[in-house]
Amino acid sequence: MISYLKYFPKKFVRLVCCSILHKSITQKEFQWQRSVYNNVRLFNQKKTDPRCNVLIFSSILGWLGLTSEDEETPEDKLITTIKRSILCIQREQYDKAEQMLHLALRMAQDLQSKDGITYVYDVMANLAMEREQFKKAEKLFAEVIRRLLAAGYVEDSLKILHISSKIAHMALTQGYFEKATLGFIWVLEKLEEYLRKVPDDAEAQELWGLTKNWFGELLMKQGKYKEAKKNFEDALDCRIKIHGAFNDECVSILNSLSVVCVNMENIIEAKQFLLRAVDLMKKIKDTTQEGIVLANLGMVYLREGLQTQAKDSCSRALKMAAKEKDDDLLKQAEHCLTQVKMAMK
Repeated sequence: MISYLKYFPKKFVRLVCCSILHKSITQKEFQWQRSVYNNVRLFNQKKTDPRCNVLIFSSILGWLGLTSEDEETPEDKLITTIKRSILCIQREQYDKAEQMLHLALRMAQDLQSKDGITYVYDVMANLAMEREQFKKAEKLFAEVIRRLLAAGYVEDSLKILHISSKIAHMALTQGYFEKATLGFIWVLEKLEEYLRKVPDDAEAQELWGLTKNWFGELLMKQGKYKEAKKNFEDALDCRIKIHGAFNDECVSILNSLSVVCVNMENIIEAKQFLLRAVDLMKKIKDTTQEGIVLANLGMVYLREGLQTQAKDSCSRALKMAAKEKDDDLLKQAEHCLTQVKMAMK
């Protein structure tokens, strides 16, 4: 094995178990699959996505060749078990989900369903990543890759690129910046080659945008703010192109752009990104980013000497932190208010 795959295997999630589905999966199903695991620290995972009707699983798992008209067949029992495990993941009942997935794996093995086994391993890997069990997740993803390669997929197929990007993100989360850099660069190069040939592939476009966003996070942590800003801008443009602007991910990326601009001492542009995020939040009924954005906006106002606006913004962030019982946001809002009080003396 060559290139980035040689590194296998040795809260701000995102593409998921769709990595093993057939190419004929619909965009709606792909988006639903993505939302089950989508991410880890940026979005409110306590609320069930209204699109998550369990009937979708019948069509998704149909691509695995596991559907049947007889509801009592072993195949349907496997489907039901996988459905229940993913619903448990949505509800953050992780231990119960893992138990069900182990049962599903045994059922798939008894059925000798190669695709079913691979599917279950992929869901297990995403669950481990969700629980920040990164070593376990890497091993499971490596098993999925091994099975995909044995099934005839090449190492730069979209299915394997999905996993490669997630492994690079896990490396970033753990502070393994060199490994993460190699992974992101490799994935982006392969995706850009693919998109030159198939420019309208929405799945590839979305993976490119996601990887750009994660790579931006890495570059920002390394202090490479100019490069990080370009990657965040690419990610934002891609997200808007595919899904429009009215979603939490756009709010998150705008917040990241503001942080980069603050570090570049570009306070005016930082405020513009934050105000744009605030405007989006007014049109999104449920966003977990609002408190973070308001706290950051308060600090930007303070940098501009706008003490009244800073106090108002940080006070609102403080109320949200108390409501959500978010200790990190609470500390950030309290720090902002302390700085405002000092400035007003």
